[in-house]
Amino acid sequence: MGANIKQIKTRIKSVDSTLHITKAMQLVASSKIRHAQAANEGASAYASAMTEAVDRMISRENADSIFVSPPRTGVACCILIAGDRGLAGGYNSNVFRLCAEELKKGPHLFVPIGRRAADYAARNRLSLLTEAAYSSERFSEADAAALSELLLRAYRDCRFDTVKVIGTRIRSVLLQEPQVTVLLPRPMREDKSRDILYEPDAATVMGRAMPDYLVARLTASVRESFLSELFARRSAMDSASQNAEDMIEKLELLFNRARQSSITQEITEIVAGSEGQV
Repeated sequence: MGANIKQIKTRIKSVDSTLHITKAMQLVASSKIRHAQAANEGASAYASAMTEAVDRMISRENADSIFVSPPRTGVACCILIAGDRGLAGGYNSNVFRLCAEELKKGPHLFVPIGRRAADYAARNRLSLLTEAAYSSERFSEADAAALSELLLRAYRDCRFDTVKVIGTRIRSVLLQEPQVTVLLPRPMREDKSRDILYEPDAATVMGRAMPDYLVARLTASVRESFLSELFARRSAMDSASQNAEDMIEKLELLFNRARQSSITQEITEIVAGSEGQV
């Protein structure tokens, strides 16, 4: 009986130690969320404005632009965004599941952003456009500018005909969904205004706007994915903490029962010994 009590006490200490870790990680995620939300809102607004500006430049006169109708190569370039670390529920695995589905559509070149994305690419021997390592948490505008330049150079060289992002979209604080977003080529739109004059012409202006457009879209995608990761980690750690607290409560109940049983047994043995002496 004593050994059983000792095992329960050891288990309680172990679960309590885990509880401290999950609560700490939950607090860390919560503390980062406010800053990440502000960064995401700013990046998202700018990316939307840049996308609208670029799409308004597209007309039938420049429909043959490489940014609208690129030569078909059958190869796509995919920016794969995952976390730098785990313990975020299904955040990383959901992104990788969607990536596996995209791989079935044809050959891809990949640019992983986030340590987990790089690990996934290495583990599955994915073809990479660059060996550069990018952090999803510390992805900067300088990183976005360098990546934008690389993508545009390879796109103009016809190494691929599509640039897309596999990241995570925030539906709500409790719901984040992996999503594929195509950055290039841009689609023709029928609802755009035609009263805008460009100097020297829309195709030239669009070409010069492309680096800023890609920087904005890449930055916004990484910012939203990182905020999604924080939401997912906070939710996962909250669930883990609740499970640990429930387990500790059950173990303490078992401990008290075992302790009571042990005391009862000791009293019984003492009484039986006393009666034997009489």
